[in-house]
Parts: sequence; C-alpha cells; structure tokens
Amino acid sequence: MAVDPALRQNAPGEGGQREVLRWPGVWRVHINSRAEEIQADAERCVMIRQGEPGLQALHTAIGRHLLLAAEYARERQGWRRWLTGQAIEGAWSNLYGATILLYGLLPAGELNARAPEVLATGRAYLPADDARISVLAARIAAGDIGEQDRSLLQSVLRAGYNAASIESGRVRSFRNMLLGGVAVLTLIVAGLVTVGAIWPSAIPMCGSGTLLASFGMRDNQVCPTGAGHPTHGDVPLVALIGMLGAALATAASLSTRSELSTRYSLAVAQNLLKAPAGVATAIVGLLILNSGFVPGFGGLSSQTSILVWAMVFGYAQQVVTRFVDQRADNLLHAASPSSPANTPGR
Repeated sequence: MAVDPALRQNAPGEGGQREVLRWPGVWRVHINSRAEEIQADAERCVMIRQGEPGLQALHTAIGRHLLLAAEYARERQGWRRWLTGQAIEGAWSNLYGATILLYGLLPAGELNARAPEVLATGRAYLPADDARISVLAARIAAGDIGEQDRSLLQSVLRAGYNAASIESGRVRSFRNMLLGGVAVLTLIVAGLVTVGAIWPSAIPMCGSGTLLASFGMRDNQVCPTGAGHPTHGDVPLVALIGMLGAALATAASLSTRSELSTRYSLAVAQNLLKAPAGVATAIVGLLILNSGFVPGFGGLSSQTSILVWAMVFGYAQQVVTRFVDQRADNLLHAASPSSPANTPGR
C-alpha cells in the first residue's frame, strides 16, 4: 500500500529542511513534535499491515487531521483568535483525532503495550467510577489486550480528550474574565487617581493627627506628601505605595505557586489583577481609617504612618484576590493531565 501524500506534506525536502515556525508559542512546538510521531507511527503501521482492507480510509483521515493541526500551528493568532483559543483548540482537536484514529491502524500485537498510556489518559480526565476505566483496567491487569479491545481503547481516548478540551475551555474563559476584570478595575482606579490628582479635597487622604493635637499643635492635619493640607500628589502617592504592597504580596505568592501543564496559563492575569486591587484597597483603607469608622483608632498622625498603612492595605488585597487564586488553582488542576480526575476541584 502506498503511503498517503498527505502524511508526507511536512516531511523533509531534498535538503532535509523543515519549515520553521514563524509565530511564538511553545504549544506550536508540541503540536509539531507530536504530529511527527503520529505520522511516523501511521506510516510504519501501513507498511506492516499492507493488504488489509479498510486501512486506506483511516490512513487518509489521519493525514487530514495532521495537515489541519499543522495549519493551525503555522497560523498567526491575533487578539481575537487568542481570546477564543481558535488556533490552539483547532490544533489540539485535530491532533487528538489523529491519535484516536491511529489506534485503529496499530497492529493488534502493539495494543497491549499501548493500553496503559490510554488508561493514564482516561484516569487523568474521567471520573474514577467510569465503567470504561474499570473495564480497561481489568483487561490490562489480565494482560490480554487484543483486537477485540481496539474500540474500547479508542472510546476511552475520545472521552478523555473531550473532557480535556472542556476543562481547557473553562480555563480559557476564566482567563478572559480575569483580563476583563483587570481592565475594568484599572479604569476605575485610574479614574479615582485622576480625580484625586485634579481635586485633592475630593478624596481626602490626610490624617487628623490626633497625636499632634494632643501636644497642643493647632495645625494637626498631616498628608501623604508631608504637607499640612491636601495636595495634588496625595492620591497618586497612595496609589503608588498601594501598588508596591501588592507587588510584595505577588512576590510572596510566587514562592508557593506551582505551575501545571495546561494549554493556557492564568499566572499573568492573576498577577495583573493584584496591581489595581492593591491601589483600590490602599485608597479605600485610608478612607475608612480617616472616617473614624474604626473604634478606638486615634487617627493617622504622621506621613510615615499614612504611607505604611497604604502599603499594608495594598498588601491586604491578597485577602480579596485569594478567592480568585483558589478558583484558578481548581481550574488548572482540573485541566492538567498530571492531576487525577477525582482530586478536589475537579
């Protein structure tokens, strides 16, 4: 049986040169590498099973899937495709399809050796009580995987890959929501800082200085910039210090965060959210302290205390954003093949 030209589309030319990927993205490298493996396996299986009926249709279908995956990997994404995940999902979906069809080409003698890989994929994404997982595990334990189990292997793979795509879609949607939240919160915070910079008295950041007043000082108002009255730099300075506190909280969280193998990353969006959140908590926190709402609090009596409290409140945005971080961790664990399907958050 002749090898389908579709599978040789990306084969080396006369000089052994392959087309270099033009656009960035490690996922493109993974797609190309895995596609080469599937292509080599498919060609090998066709040579081994020459003359058997029904192989040509499978062979052609695998070739079409690989070509589509390669096209998605070579395309430039753009913002719209990046947000919708069209290129990544298209490439992985076609690669998954080619992998499932490859199990229809494999010689029966190789199915027993490949069955544990299928079982691992199923356990990564399917519930532990899935009947297909139980049957496949029993067949593997018996060590007699053969031609009669080909459909079972493909069924487990198909279900596992579908679940993986669904979980990855949830991660992508959450990432887009995070980025939207970052944009909205940034606009709100920028508006507050602008109003405070133009009209200093509109958002009072100055403390009452009750400690100074207790010593008989008449001018007992103290402001973030050190002046005795509101200035145009008060709110911007508090915003900057609050952002510094948020940066410290981000640095501390990096030491405990573990990266998981998923199609999409949430780390950048999570960290971007902390900056405007730190500014917001710093401004709101100082307003609460200056309002006399906190029982027993004697007021902000020095420039240093104002700036320190602004940093503390900026760091305290972690109390709010930790719920976002927990949700992100749950989604990433659910979408990662290294996390069993029955772990918390799945």
